[in-house]
Amino acid sequence: MENVALDTLFLDRDGVINKKLTGRYVRNWDEFDFMPDAEKAIGVLSQLFKRVLVVTNQQGIAKGIMKEEDLHQLHNQMISQIESTSGKIVKIYYCPHLASEHCTCRKPKTGMIQQAMQDFDIRLSSSYLVGDSDTDIQAGDAMGLHTVKVDNEFTLHQWTEELLDIINYD
Repeated sequence: MENVALDTLFLDRDGVINKKLTGRYVRNWDEFDFMPDAEKAIGVLSQLFKRVLVVTNQQGIAKGIMKEEDLHQLHNQMISQIESTSGKIVKIYYCPHLASEHCTCRKPKTGMIQQAMQDFDIRLSSSYLVGDSDTDIQAGDAMGLHTVKVDNEFTLHQWTEELLDIINYD
């Protein structure tokens, strides 16, 4: 499969890559459960896009529910698992702040995307953000990204299949 001029794919984590836990946070690898076929989808998307980045709000850190070291360990294990199925996450951006702190990085604010733009040469017009919440979509829209909202009924894997159909038929 060959890159078809798609630039950067921004993925939210909880609800897109892994299942959300009802009423609590994913704190460690034992609580992390991939969404159906998410690893396979990321493998395909890693071939279609120049880079795949994660942008995730993680206020559990500011709440004291988990430490940043725990988050890094969880993300390292997630990346390792994704790489074992041919996927590649280039970088993970996370906001550790409480919503009440009104920082510039917590989605729907665009600080994580803006930081990625400083780190990489990103063409926003050919980049996508996939998220499961309105705040994800608002952040992507504010930056002029193509946005896709997923949920338990329309997953990252299903969107990937649709994207492949579009690419193959255009």
